Amino acid sequence: MHLEPDKEVKIEVTQCECHLMKKGDCLYLKGPMVDKDKSDTICVTALLAIYPWIMTARFGVESKNLEFDQGCYRVWCPEKLVEFSIRPV
Repeated sequence: MHLEPDKEVKIEVTQCECHLMKKGDCLYLKGPMVDKDKSDTICVTALLAIYPWIMTARFGVESKNLEFDQGCYRVWCPEKLVEFSIRPV
């Protein structure tokens, strides 16, 4: 099976009420790998919860049914304390 070319992805904190992260924090992925040099820290619980949207961005899927709008997905962590934008770069 061959999927679309794997895109780099930027995950940005766009709203935050959590003391562990702050608005503007970013995580950059190159395929399945975290770009440690460019990335801030991220909550693993949130990362696991938003991973389905990360995969859709990595493979170029743009679905309004999955909340794709204005070039990115907007999703929340499980506690609804942090909103993320997820976009291919």
